[in-house]
Amino acid sequence: MAISTDGVRDNKTFLDEEAAELDGLVTSLDKTNTVSSKMVGILNSFDTRLAHLESSVLPIHKSTQNLTRLAGNMNQTVASLEAILGYFDLAAQEEAVVMSPLADQDLQIFLQSVGRIREALRAMTSVNLKAGDRVVQQLKRSLKAATGQLHDRLKQLLTQNSQPLDLKVVTSSDRKDIPALPSNATQTLVALAKALADIEADPNSAPTGYLKSYCEIRANSMIKSLTPLYQSSMVELRGVYDKGSSPFIPYTTSLLKLCRNEADLSDTLLDAKLLSLAFMGSIMPPIEQWVECGRALTRRVRKTYTSEVGILFDVIETLDTSMNTFESVFGLARRQKENDALELLKSFKAAAMRTFIDFIGDLRTLNYVKRLMAYQPMVESVLTLIGDGNWNNPDAGANRRSQAAGRSSRAVFQHYLADVLEALVQNIDSKSRFYKKGQSLTQLFLLNNYFYISKSVRTHPGLLDLINGPDGANAPANSLTSAVYERPLKQNADLYQDNWKPCVEHLMDVTYVHEGGVQHVLNSNQRQMVKDKFKNFNHDFDELWKTQKQYSIPDPDLRAMVLKDVHQIMIPMYEKFLNKYSSNNSSYEFTKNAQKYIRYDVSMVKDMVNQFFTNT
Repeated sequence: MAISTDGVRDNKTFLDEEAAELDGLVTSLDKTNTVSSKMVGILNSFDTRLAHLESSVLPIHKSTQNLTRLAGNMNQTVASLEAILGYFDLAAQEEAVVMSPLADQDLQIFLQSVGRIREALRAMTSVNLKAGDRVVQQLKRSLKAATGQLHDRLKQLLTQNSQPLDLKVVTSSDRKDIPALPSNATQTLVALAKALADIEADPNSAPTGYLKSYCEIRANSMIKSLTPLYQSSMVELRGVYDKGSSPFIPYTTSLLKLCRNEADLSDTLLDAKLLSLAFMGSIMPPIEQWVECGRALTRRVRKTYTSEVGILFDVIETLDTSMNTFESVFGLARRQKENDALELLKSFKAAAMRTFIDFIGDLRTLNYVKRLMAYQPMVESVLTLIGDGNWNNPDAGANRRSQAAGRSSRAVFQHYLADVLEALVQNIDSKSRFYKKGQSLTQLFLLNNYFYISKSVRTHPGLLDLINGPDGANAPANSLTSAVYERPLKQNADLYQDNWKPCVEHLMDVTYVHEGGVQHVLNSNQRQMVKDKFKNFNHDFDELWKTQKQYSIPDPDLRAMVLKDVHQIMIPMYEKFLNKYSSNNSSYEFTKNAQKYIRYDVSMVKDMVNQFFTNT
């Protein structure tokens, strides 16, 4: 199709416009390139000039830096000189403060002065100026004086607040009963202790020794607070010991309470680095006194174990119970050796072991055995340590545990009691041989002792069961108690009756017979026989009365048992014999002077027999 003339004309016009615009852009680009080339030339010229400038300015800059550094050093030197010169004046100023009595001034002001003196002393010592020697000596003199005042103030305040405690407070079970230091005193003591610790740590000052004073004051307070218990523990027992009554028991618990309180106080007042040292120094003197008391107690109990043996077991039980507390106390003190309480416990156990061994060899009374029963668990434990049967062989300690193996602690205790009873009987038999005055006295000695053993065993709760087993009250005839002392008791009671045989034999009578009938009229020989019987009875009865009225059977049950056969046999025979030949019975008249031969009526004989063995 044919293109119109108008369209062709429009396209040509558009192309002409675009060509004209393109020519303009080319012209602009050429101008820009020309300007850029000129700018590059200018910048290159600037670089060259700047390089020349840097070369010129750099030496000047370095010189300026050096001058600035020199100026700074000079300023520092001037400042240091001014500070040192100031210390020359400060020494005199602070000396006036620390030389004044501390009680007349504020503690904080005094401590601030001490701080300035210490700072000045460090500074003057570091510069080592010959011209400053006088100032250093003055500062040291001032610091020493200040230290002395602080030390004195600490001792004074600590002593005022370390008075001995009342005994009720010491022995109470609650540590809260111990009065706390007043808050103002605590604050002051903390400040004083810190200041003195800082001075002591200063390499330019001598140690203050305040820690030694602290330990001495606190230890003295503990010792004085515990003195009543210490003195009571050292007093020898009078009478029979009651279980749990030893003053050493509250002495031990009170010591531990005060030690724990001392640990809290040290933690409050002193630096943490000094706690173990201060705590050990405070508690060791009272602990050493306690150990001394314990050792004295073991020595004393060894001498009087029959009356005081219970103290040993009470103390052993207390120490066993308290050992964890003791270990924690010594742990706080960081002791490097075994703690003293454990050593004391060992000595108490050794003393207890020794009493078992000694008692076997020297028996005097059953009181010891009775006291053992009150501490049965502890006794069984100690006997097991000794070893079954080793109480008869003190040197067999190396085999103690092996010998006790396989046996219960109760069985070991039973074995010990069996040996005790046998040794007791042997001891009694041995002593009975010293009685030379007559067989009756020997028998009465044995009867008294055997009966005492029997009664003691049977009336003491648990002892008979332990010796003979659970059915001890109905022990068979071959039981230990029967074999050891009950059969000997019966045998000696029978032997004693032999003393009355002559009296009984004199009362033995016959029926007189003549020509197949009973004879009522006695002939001269028969009358003489009756006279002799009365005469001999009177003589033998008088001899028994004369000698045995001096003897004693303290136990009324034993006295009744011994005289039982006399009441049941001899007195009825005497009554029958007396009635037959009394003046009221003319059939058997043997004399016209009956009162010459009949010295006692029946009631008199009864009364006299009842008075046998009542001498005390």
